[in-house]
Amino acid sequence: MRLWFSDLALGVRLALGGGRTSWVRLALTGAGIGIGVAVLLAASSATTVLSERAERQAAAEPVLSETPSGDVLYAMFWDSDYRGQSIVGRFVRGTGPDAPVPPGLSRVPGDGEVFLSPALAELLASPEGGLLRERFPQRVIGTIGQAGLNAPNDLVFYAGDATLAEDGLNAITSYGGQVSERVLEPVLLLLIMVGSVALLFPVLVFVGVSTRLAGAERDRRLAALRLVGAGAQRVRRIAAGEALLGASVGLVVGAALFFGARLFVEEIALLGISVFVSDLTPSLTSAVLIVVLVPVLAVVTSVVAMRRTVVEPLGVVRRTKPVRRVLWWRVVPIVLGALALLTQAGAFGGEQVQGSDKIVIGGIILLLLGIPVLLPWVVERSVGRLRGGAPSWQLAIRRLQLESGTAARVVGGVAVVLAGGIALQSVMASAETRIVDRPTPEADKGRIVVGLQDSSPQEAEQIAALLARTAGVREVHPMRGVTLRAGDDEYHMATVGTCDAFRTLAVLPNCQDGNVFYLAAGPRRSDDAKLEAGQQISVLLNSAEEGQGHPQWTVPAFTDVPPPDDDTSLFRTGLLVTPAAARDLPVDLDSSSVHVKVDPDRPDIAEHVRNALAPLTWRAHTAYFGEVDVADRVKEFQSIRQALLAGSLITLLLAGASLLVLALEQVRERRRPLAVLAASGVPRGALGRSLLWQNAVPLLLALVVAVGVGGGLAALLLRIISQPIVLDWAGIGVLSGAAALMVVVVTLLSLPSLRRATGALGLRSE
Repeated sequence: MRLWFSDLALGVRLALGGGRTSWVRLALTGAGIGIGVAVLLAASSATTVLSERAERQAAAEPVLSETPSGDVLYAMFWDSDYRGQSIVGRFVRGTGPDAPVPPGLSRVPGDGEVFLSPALAELLASPEGGLLRERFPQRVIGTIGQAGLNAPNDLVFYAGDATLAEDGLNAITSYGGQVSERVLEPVLLLLIMVGSVALLFPVLVFVGVSTRLAGAERDRRLAALRLVGAGAQRVRRIAAGEALLGASVGLVVGAALFFGARLFVEEIALLGISVFVSDLTPSLTSAVLIVVLVPVLAVVTSVVAMRRTVVEPLGVVRRTKPVRRVLWWRVVPIVLGALALLTQAGAFGGEQVQGSDKIVIGGIILLLLGIPVLLPWVVERSVGRLRGGAPSWQLAIRRLQLESGTAARVVGGVAVVLAGGIALQSVMASAETRIVDRPTPEADKGRIVVGLQDSSPQEAEQIAALLARTAGVREVHPMRGVTLRAGDDEYHMATVGTCDAFRTLAVLPNCQDGNVFYLAAGPRRSDDAKLEAGQQISVLLNSAEEGQGHPQWTVPAFTDVPPPDDDTSLFRTGLLVTPAAARDLPVDLDSSSVHVKVDPDRPDIAEHVRNALAPLTWRAHTAYFGEVDVADRVKEFQSIRQALLAGSLITLLLAGASLLVLALEQVRERRRPLAVLAASGVPRGALGRSLLWQNAVPLLLALVVAVGVGGGLAALLLRIISQPIVLDWAGIGVLSGAAALMVVVVTLLSLPSLRRATGALGLRSE
């Protein structure tokens, strides 16, 4: 054991004792590993973010009681929109000092007081929120703490309102509920698995590649130790000491990057996603795994890299042509991965998961692992056949012919990102057709519907008159809705309104007060459940007391009418009853609504209508058909897609950083030959172009491999979810273009280092 520690310490001393060159090499290695560690720490915090958010949601769940004892809190949920942003909140009234306080608040707000979330307070204080301030005339007494929010950018409020009725259904006795486990659809689950593997696996590739920077100098130094008598096992232990030092520096750098960037995470909303600083904390298990895995990966990669170098004579180490790579074992991971995914065909195509997620994840990993394993062989065989060309091209190709392994491994990480992105985009495009299984309602910027609570028909008329005076409002039509039951499982809707109101819903022949119409989606078939004139039906009232029978109503004679051809938003089937025919029809106070036709060309017309209703607070809800609402499952898909796109962006930036580190290392390692070339008259422009070709050629080959493997992976995954095999060629083009742009940017950023290396000082020898 003492010998082990002695050899490891010697490796550390050799890595540190090489002067400025060794320190630069250590800095580059630490930077490469550190970036990967930072991304791994951020990814391992995802489970903490989700669990903390779920716990806050459960803690904010109100506990209701119809027979409360002691002080309670009456609350009424209310939501609104402002220029596409959702604003949610509750109007509350406490019955005494012991009323439960909502999480995140210091006390229950009194009448005319309001607590705002920090994001909502910032919006109201900004010039962009000037139109929104009319909806919040209350006095702001504080901000909602983290315990009452899901994310820093939530627009939430709690406002006090003394007019809330004492309704047992809204009496809150305490807060706190059980954390509910989210059950995702198989398609969404597969999407998350593909995204997680495709985004995290390249990080491990980059970490492994970073440990092999400055391989030439390390190989010569270790070969020298071998020549002076060090045994092969001891040399490997010394190499492990050097790799451990680089990995340790990388861990420190990665932790510093992660915790430094973590301080600003609340200020950043990447694709609409924001998290609290305290939520972005890796779990203890994940952190320990990263601390152990990164050094082990560094040591294994370093030892494997020098397995042939240390047994060769020092004078031949960098001059002999490397042994030609063989192909057969490099395709094994791809074959095994494809076979594993083929066994899961159709397993995620139904409503429930029928297969094994572990086999799917293993198959994806094997397929992606095949890319960095196969790419060195592809690059070696491809560049070996290239001849001639411009001087800059010949310099780049000759360099790749001598040593293509490191470049192939780095772009192998980029290829993994591209292949995962290709598969991810194709699965997301297919999943979108599965998740969004019904057409989205067409936007109708000329209609707004206002739902009213605790409002009599007379109050609805007054509200309609108020809205009619609002600039940009063209027509206002009060209506009331009634639910009818003709049998145990047979329900119908009836709408009470004027002839002018019904003309916005249906094509009427002649309409007079006292007429009744039936609006249907099309010609009624004989087997349809339908109302008949003179039929006795029950009227369902929310205000009916428990045990009290539902009032009866006789269906009057009616005429079938069709909907307008251009009506897509307000279409509803059921009876249309004019006021004279509805005199004996009982109606709930909560059933009133006002249908508003507005000028769609007027800026912020929906906001002006909402502001006109601001004095009604929780009694009025607006639905603007110019802002199409989507189902919860669609929102869930969109949130997953945004998170995966954000992760793809971060991983692509990591790929660019790794390419830049490699380019800088190559310039530093070749500074003497570059300086000699410059002194011999080779223009620096030619050297810069050679650096561009040296980065571009392996990346072009990586693109070919990535498209092949990524397309095959996408096809296998689409078979798993029983979807037709269609590749997202637009996404492939975007990812390929981004990779090409990344090569150009990396080359431009490495030009200053090239200029310094080709100066006269680069000819100095020690």
